[in-house]
Amino acid sequence: MEREQRHDMSMSGIGTVASGVYKTVRIDGISKVKGDIDCITLDSNGTLNISGSVLGETVKINGTMSIGGNLSAERLILDGMGSVKEMTRCSESAAINGQVTLEKGLISEKVEVSGSLKSRGGVQCEVLSVHGGFNVDGLVNAGEIDLKMSLASKAKEIGGDHITVRRLKKAPILLQLAPVFNNRLMADLIEGDFVDLEYTEADVVRGSEVRIGPGCKIGRVEYKVDFKRDGDAQVGSAKQI
Repeated sequence: MEREQRHDMSMSGIGTVASGVYKTVRIDGISKVKGDIDCITLDSNGTLNISGSVLGETVKINGTMSIGGNLSAERLILDGMGSVKEMTRCSESAAINGQVTLEKGLISEKVEVSGSLKSRGGVQCEVLSVHGGFNVDGLVNAGEIDLKMSLASKAKEIGGDHITVRRLKKAPILLQLAPVFNNRLMADLIEGDFVDLEYTEADVVRGSEVRIGPGCKIGRVEYKVDFKRDGDAQVGSAKQI
């Protein structure tokens, strides 16, 4: 539907929003949507529960969000907690400040996380920047991966051009009460052109240039050009290929 034919919809308080096609949807309070929402902009402050799918250019959530279907947007901005039962696609960017749980996976150009990303499917993007942690049952595939851990992280496989993993030196106050020093990245396989790891456990690390830093436990390293190992790191074997 053309933009000129769309109408705005706004709601404050507690209530139910009709599914449909809109220009701008603004919700302040606690709201349920039975069905799908097709809009240019979705802006929610509070608690939003959508039984169907969401299609929009900008989806901005401040609070909590639950989507029973797919989420398809150009830009997602989440400040709080959210979950999506089906596939999540953000053609430009996904910015997560808090915690998000994705049942089927995430595809985006750029993903920035400050908090926790959980996905039972794969995560595919050009740039993945995480301050906190992630737990991905499938493959993490990105051109550039920058992980600064304050939470334990896990993925089955990680692939990218440039992969950097560090542990945050200063954790938030609540995390300081938890066993922060157990925060590690665990993966079966990590593969990239440039791989620089700290506090990582992996069966195989493969790359052109590989640095295995402090706190790492790696079963096998395969490298093409250069391999460096910190004195604290444990590496079962290293082979130039």
